[in-house]
Amino acid sequence: MLPDPPPPHVLRSRGINDDEMRAIAVDEIWWRVHRTEGEHVLAWNALRTFGPVLRFDPHPNPKGEHAHHGVWYGASSPSAALGEAYQVDRTIDRERGRPYLTGLSFTRPLLVLDLAADSLGAWVTRAGGTFAISTAPHAVTQQWARHIAEAFPDLDGLRYNSRFAGDPCLALFIPAASAMPARPKISLPLSHPDLAGRIAGAAKRLGYGVV
Repeated sequence: MLPDPPPPHVLRSRGINDDEMRAIAVDEIWWRVHRTEGEHVLAWNALRTFGPVLRFDPHPNPKGEHAHHGVWYGASSPSAALGEAYQVDRTIDRERGRPYLTGLSFTRPLLVLDLAADSLGAWVTRAGGTFAISTAPHAVTQQWARHIAEAFPDLDGLRYNSRFAGDPCLALFIPAASAMPARPKISLPLSHPDLAGRIAGAAKRLGYGVV
């Protein structure tokens, strides 16, 4: 179980130790699966200001458009990006919404709070929580995200474990918008023949279907 977070001023007083931070270098490639057709399409390098919806959305309630709160999710591997994107029905649909797999590198190093299991520190435990923060109900983890973003307004975001693939993922906040590149390293539709092997391998690893 993950308890509710302490108030932002308490988190701020506890601070973040050096070993609880993770630097994301400019030569790392992070991956995202995103739709390019249909309603509510968002550019691959844009932060979503509508929320809260997903695990670490820092948007306040009620759900809606919050211009001063944004989030961007990415994964450290294509497999994790696919696992996260198709977690609901566990079927990788290569056609619906014309989805793309996009890999990008940030234009400056990012400093993120490391909540992943391989973190050298244990910030979430020291702050009064547990490492269940990567798997707990969204209503609780969103509250943690809101309090973290308020306590540390210059923080680029969070590093955590994918609930489905286990690999590290990022949830980036408004300060990280300045690090988004204008061009990706690679961006291909999931229907592209060059991705067939990668998608099949990810589906086999995750136990997902492919259509």
